[in-house]
Amino acid sequence: MKYNSLRTLVKEELKKVINEDYQDKYKMVGTLITDIKERPQKEIYSDIRAIPGITVISSEEPLAYSDQNLNKFKAILSVKVDGYPFITKGGFSREKMMDIAQDIRRVPGVKAFFTKDDNISSL
Repeated sequence: MKYNSLRTLVKEELKKVINEDYQDKYKMVGTLITDIKERPQKEIYSDIRAIPGITVISSEEPLAYSDQNLNKFKAILSVKVDGYPFITKGGFSREKMMDIAQDIRRVPGVKAFFTKDDNISSL
C-alpha cells in the first residue's frame, strides 16, 4: 500500500471514530406535569430548552385544554439531547439522560416529569 493511500485511509478512519464519539444524540419522551397558574407554559418550556445538552423539545397535550387542571397541566414532552457538552467533561451516556430528567424536574413551575428507561432512545 502506498504511503498516500495509507494516510488517506487512516484519516478517514479517524474521522469516523471522532464523529461517532461526538454524535451522541438521544431522545427522551415523558409526561410533564406543570402548574400553569404559577407560571406560563411558554416560560417553563424556555427554561427546559436552556438546560445544557437539550436542543429541541416538543409537546403534545393528551387532553383538551378545557379538560385540564391548570394546577396539574399534563403534556407529553419529547426532548432531544446532544451529548457534546458532556463529552468534553468526561463522557456522555444513556445514564446522563436521567440527570437531564432530574434537571427538568427542578425547573420552576414543573410539578413532575415521568420517564422510563424504555422511553430513551438514541438518534
